[in-house]
Amino acid sequence: MLAVGVCGSPRRGGNTEALLNVVLGYLRDRGLDTQALMLRDLNFKPCLSCRYCVGRGSCVINDDFTRVIAPALLSADVIVVASPVYFNNVSALTKAFIDRTWCLRGKLRFRVGGAVVVGRGYGAELAIAAIHAFMLKHEIIVAHRGVSGEGYEAGEVLRDERALKDAERLAEVLARVAEATAGLRGR
Repeated sequence: MLAVGVCGSPRRGGNTEALLNVVLGYLRDRGLDTQALMLRDLNFKPCLSCRYCVGRGSCVINDDFTRVIAPALLSADVIVVASPVYFNNVSALTKAFIDRTWCLRGKLRFRVGGAVVVGRGYGAELAIAAIHAFMLKHEIIVAHRGVSGEGYEAGEVLRDERALKDAERLAEVLARVAEATAGLRGR
């Protein structure tokens, strides 16, 4: 089984990436293959709302979303979306990613999903809700309440014991639910 982690932080080596890597490490410990997509390193444009995908089933924009991100999501059994908390919501990179997945509607059904957010202690619930809403729109099975870590300076989240414990629990639940629902994905 494959778990794909999508990191929406523009900061290389920051807290969101660190906490996502903790979750992916725990998933590897449970026997899953993992792939991390760092959105900041990919060249993709925002959705044009042109509705091309409605008639054709694919996006008209030929960029790293269509070449890298979409194929990874379609191959995944587990999808973990991680974002820093910006103004009580997800980052712009994460939101652009979410919007571009419109062309995949109906194709991500029965994947198992989890949310990871990192901020300074406020707004985390709304950022998690945005990620969960994206997942529910795609009929991705939301298997956990989400992980919220606190951190500002790089690496600070790795001292957040509650977030680390929640990250381990998220990985356990994602792995177990993915195994239990593999048949729904035709695997």
